[in-house]
Amino acid sequence: MTTTTDPSIFSAPMPIDLGKTKVPIRERLHIPRLGVLAGMVWLIGLSVLTILANYFPAAVPFIRDYDAKVKVDGKVKRYGWGPGWNAWFGTGKSAEDIFAHCIYGAKVTLTIGIGATLVGLIVGGILGVASGYFRGWTDRIGSIFTDCLLSIPPLLLALILILRLDDLKDIYSWLGWLTRTWQITLTLGLIAVAPFARIVRAQTLTLREREFVTAARSLGASRSRIIFRELLPNLVPAMVTVAFTGLGILIAAEAGLAFLGLGVERPHTWGKMIDIARDDIEKAWWATVFPCLMLFLTVLSFNVLGDELARRFDIREAAV
Repeated sequence: MTTTTDPSIFSAPMPIDLGKTKVPIRERLHIPRLGVLAGMVWLIGLSVLTILANYFPAAVPFIRDYDAKVKVDGKVKRYGWGPGWNAWFGTGKSAEDIFAHCIYGAKVTLTIGIGATLVGLIVGGILGVASGYFRGWTDRIGSIFTDCLLSIPPLLLALILILRLDDLKDIYSWLGWLTRTWQITLTLGLIAVAPFARIVRAQTLTLREREFVTAARSLGASRSRIIFRELLPNLVPAMVTVAFTGLGILIAAEAGLAFLGLGVERPHTWGKMIDIARDDIEKAWWATVFPCLMLFLTVLSFNVLGDELARRFDIREAAV
């Protein structure tokens, strides 16, 4: 009896589909998400309009001067115009153009936010790198300093510092340069030191044990060389990512201080504009809503960009 064997059992096995993960075309081509693009467009457009209005006003004739009054039938009238062609965002309590004031106020708001972020990033970065790399007593002293800052409510600390700086300015003439803009910038910068220092310290603790740092140390590299040539370049992505998120928070904090009466008097920032018009929101909603909208979109844009950078660089942020 002859037995026939099916030749198919000796054939090569069929390849098994392991289900490869399909990467979206947007990620393969490194195309930013729609929210990121919208945030970038908003921040770039706001920055360009702010620079042109303050330094090249002839280039933006549709933005009125800060002191210009929008008249109704030749007369100055409180909240005379609502949003429209005569005044895009309507007019305010003193017949001012709300749109123009939003643009001029953006200069102060962005200046304070960026300045406070730089102060917090530089001081906090130095403190975090020193604590994370040297450890020991340096780490203990740095941790005590950051814990003390974090133990005080930020709003209470800001109120105390700004009011005290006002008193010192009146006592000492050499503090004449300490305007309200500088007071808020330095105060918010000090508040930002502790969160930035903690994040940089955590990243430094991770990097100091990496192979390239160990190799540089075994080759006899000095501490300064290791910090500036090995650690710092790898810390920059984390610091930039946290800076974007922190910038949005500091801008919101400045608006909160202005709402409490501690803002810059001229030009009015968005928080100050909200404070001035809040009692008249029922009859002139635009004087409050549009500064709120400017603040919301700006903070949201910085947060979206910060989240995108964190995802790109795989940064695990601590709470800011």
